[in-house]
Amino acid sequence: MQLTLREMRRFRVPLLIWVTLSVVAAVAGPFGTLNALGLGGRFLYWGAIVGCSVGLGIGASLLANRFLRLGAIATWSGFVLLFSITVHAINSAIFHEMSGWENWLYLLGIVGLVTTAVQLLIWAIKPTPEVEVEIQDTFMLRLPLETRAALVRIEAQDHYLNVVTARGNALLLMRLSDAMAEVSGRGIQVHRSHWIVPDAVTRHRREKARDVLEMVDGSDIPVSRSYRKAAQDAGLF
Repeated sequence: MQLTLREMRRFRVPLLIWVTLSVVAAVAGPFGTLNALGLGGRFLYWGAIVGCSVGLGIGASLLANRFLRLGAIATWSGFVLLFSITVHAINSAIFHEMSGWENWLYLLGIVGLVTTAVQLLIWAIKPTPEVEVEIQDTFMLRLPLETRAALVRIEAQDHYLNVVTARGNALLLMRLSDAMAEVSGRGIQVHRSHWIVPDAVTRHRREKARDVLEMVDGSDIPVSRSYRKAAQDAGLF
């Protein structure tokens, strides 16, 4: 399946980070790898370590954005556990002296401290939802306080709207056309019952001759034929 322009742009930054950090680490040889491995071995080793970090980090970030604070903490805790186990397995296979529970617990602590520090820094500099609401518009004021965050999508359900944000979802007694008028310019309509934010789309696929958009909240949104051009113009496929 061909990647859309938007999907390629999403992959470009993580790929650049992976390549850059892998090359720097392979050349510098930190943590004793300079003497323990040749240049080719260091490229393979650090490519695997950095690749796991970037890949698992992206997955954890996408998953954490779907939850409130406790869910995000649980997600990043899972990242710390899984990443430390993966790195320990690689180290044990290459450096036999680094096997054992003691080395894994040490690695777990280091990964946990670094991850916590990074997340606290992000949390400290990230604007609160209340500030974002004041800057954007009044639509967010219709939502419960705990769900006020970046919009993902809006779905019409009979006389109600299911409004999905980065913090969860809420039901509003409102027409989709009225909601779209209030959030004009931040998204597009792709179906009679669906409005989405293009940046919240993670993937496009064809299913039984239909276009389907996968969203960051895990939902599949159909694109009807009458709105297909709008989706194409937005770079979604």
